[in-house]
Amino acid sequence: MPRIIRLSICLLVLFSNSLFAKELQQVTLQLSWYEQFQFAGYYMAKEKGFYNEEGLTVDIKPFDVKNQPITPQKVADGDIDFAVAKETLILSKSHSKRIVFLYALFQSSPLVLLSTKASKIDSFARFIDKRVMASIADAKQASLKAMLNANNVKEDDLIFLNHSHNIEDLINKKTDLMSAYISRAPYYLEKKGVQYNIFNPKDYGFDLYSDFLYTSEHFMANNIDTAKAFRKASLRGWQYAFDNIAETVDIVFDKYNEQNLTKEALLFEAREVKKLAYLNTTEIGSINENKIRKSFELYKVLGIEKDAIDFTQLIYDPKKPTIFLTEREKIYLEKIQKITICIDPNWLPYEGFDDNGKHIGINTEFLDIFREQLPVPLETVKTDSWSQSVEFAQQRKCDLLSLAGSTPERKKYLNFTSPYLVYPRVLVTKTNSPFINNFTLLANKIIGVPKGYAHQEIIKKDYPEIILVEVDTIKDGLQKVIDGSLYGFIGSLDTVGLFLESEYLGKLKVSGKFAPDRELGIAVRNDDPLLLNIFDKLVKNLSQEQINNITEKKTLVKYVEKVNYDILWWSLLIVIVIISAFIYRQHVLNSLNKKLNRKVAVKTKALLYLNASLELKIQERTKKIEHSKELLQSVAYRDSLTGIFNRHYLLEKSDSFFQESNLLNTPLSILLIDIDYFKKVNDVYGHLTGDRILKYFVSNIQKELRADDLFARYGGEEFILLLPKTNLDESSKVAEKLRRIIEKNPYNTDTLDTVINITISIGASQYQQGETLEKLIDKADSALYLAKEGGRNQVQIIDQEESDIKK
Repeated sequence: MPRIIRLSICLLVLFSNSLFAKELQQVTLQLSWYEQFQFAGYYMAKEKGFYNEEGLTVDIKPFDVKNQPITPQKVADGDIDFAVAKETLILSKSHSKRIVFLYALFQSSPLVLLSTKASKIDSFARFIDKRVMASIADAKQASLKAMLNANNVKEDDLIFLNHSHNIEDLINKKTDLMSAYISRAPYYLEKKGVQYNIFNPKDYGFDLYSDFLYTSEHFMANNIDTAKAFRKASLRGWQYAFDNIAETVDIVFDKYNEQNLTKEALLFEAREVKKLAYLNTTEIGSINENKIRKSFELYKVLGIEKDAIDFTQLIYDPKKPTIFLTEREKIYLEKIQKITICIDPNWLPYEGFDDNGKHIGINTEFLDIFREQLPVPLETVKTDSWSQSVEFAQQRKCDLLSLAGSTPERKKYLNFTSPYLVYPRVLVTKTNSPFINNFTLLANKIIGVPKGYAHQEIIKKDYPEIILVEVDTIKDGLQKVIDGSLYGFIGSLDTVGLFLESEYLGKLKVSGKFAPDRELGIAVRNDDPLLLNIFDKLVKNLSQEQINNITEKKTLVKYVEKVNYDILWWSLLIVIVIISAFIYRQHVLNSLNKKLNRKVAVKTKALLYLNASLELKIQERTKKIEHSKELLQSVAYRDSLTGIFNRHYLLEKSDSFFQESNLLNTPLSILLIDIDYFKKVNDVYGHLTGDRILKYFVSNIQKELRADDLFARYGGEEFILLLPKTNLDESSKVAEKLRRIIEKNPYNTDTLDTVINITISIGASQYQQGETLEKLIDKADSALYLAKEGGRNQVQIIDQEESDIKK
């Protein structure tokens, strides 16, 4: 072959490959600081081709200290597609920046304050008149300001210096305190052998999100698929970075290292960043609206922000979809009063109408999800058949057609959203018909299809030799197969399955399955393109988890390739029943002939047996009722978390304790127990850990109780212990014993690898004859108040008779 021809072929191949290659969409990402491991997830998503796999090519823009303050505006204006930002990003939203949070990488801000041990600044009391080196952005962060405010340190008490971002200034005493990232600065201090103190807002209950990935409402409204793809690939990049830290550090060191960081420094940062990303969660990028609201309220309380904020579209959550609309789409929806939809009234389990005309079926759950996101009503139009629904759509009597498939004929008056429901089409025949694997064998067979169904056009095209006959309804078609006027009927597996199970068992069977499965979405009148855009967004907002959860509720009918064993077993069972009935009848006749003279005795015996059986059933029912009562009492009187008695039980049972004390003239004491700083435990470690600590505390207390002591949860972290036959001195000894036990048994977390010290404060008082429970608790509460005021982790008692308080 001549060289020129070979060259021409090669050029032609290259040209054709480039012609058919998938074009990648270019997007931009703006970083919030200089290159380091803090952005490793984005680097790895790019290096490993995760962005390319999602159809994207990403331009990662380096940090520019001059442009950083205006980045949110650039994102809102569309000059930048995506950006990373610190916790102060929420202030941009309150200042009318139309931005959307895609996720929060850091579950707690890495920003802390550092001092050296040599400075002797080891408490907030030593902050007064000290120099603090912090950038303007750092000084605005609510986590730092809240920590200082909570510890009675005011801004006027500090001398602020411009930040040099040089840890040497802290070591050389050019500043007393320095704001820094916990993932970077401690490494350099340890490297130089400098001991240091960390003042971390997280340790004081201020664990605010940081390192948000965000975009604009405009981008979400016009490019939500791109936003989803970028978010997915970025999170995948972070997962890879954390699972392969050594490899990631090598890549960051070689290619993304404008600060010339050492590998050792990058490894230190990687480990700390991973801790922040997985703090109190197993899901990278977790973001909770309540926590965002809490941080914004913190800004308002601190006086940093006074404006309100609209949380409606602030957070993108795949599990709780919200629709992002363009300005044209918003104006369109403001003008119309409602949207109408026609459905298939005879297509259960997918959809239909009940006897009261209410729309039922699994598709109602999809439409309800759409309704939650739409600002206008979505109303169902009542029709008698699918063909009538199609006619209504053609005549514009309804705007939408539910669960409709695209066909050339329908495209003349309808447009179609992306599909969200898939169903298999099957052939139903009489039970004596053979199974069909090759549908060309149905040539010249009369097959029924519901009038107006899309697969009628498709089957005509694929199998023109089949004689298709329209039927009014699915039931009508199946009945005609039984009557013999049709050889078979084509319908959806789940729908015909309901009829086969309920009405045609042993008469009809599934004899074949058509490929491929049908994909259905929403059909929209083709003279309304904006409505199509809106509903396509709603469909694309559906997560696969939502689709699976809804579609799994439909009745499942198995497609059998060879022998229908269900029908065989049912037939065999029927034969056995008939034979058994015949044998039994003969036996009864013979028995009557032989024992006619004993008829009265037999009837009497039967009546006695019936009476005994009824009594037995009554006894069993009585036992069940008693058991139910016991269960209800357990629910009513037991605390659902700890399993001990609750306040309700304490209120009811206390009278019997008082009566016993009065009658026998024996002492009765009460302990009011409160877990110290429990709110802080919840704030720092999360409510799940708090619940575990409550159960752990209860189990330790229960080990020390007597059989007749009453231990109840009074509310939250407060518990009450009634001690019969126990005076005030004895109860104070019991209280002190319990206090020491709790103090010596800290809680070890499994997930956080952390030891949480627990202490309790206890107030004790003794019952005086004629007192109410409220009065007794009030005395114990007064003693408890003194215990808290005295520094907590102690026991205080109150003596009613002597009216003095002692420890």
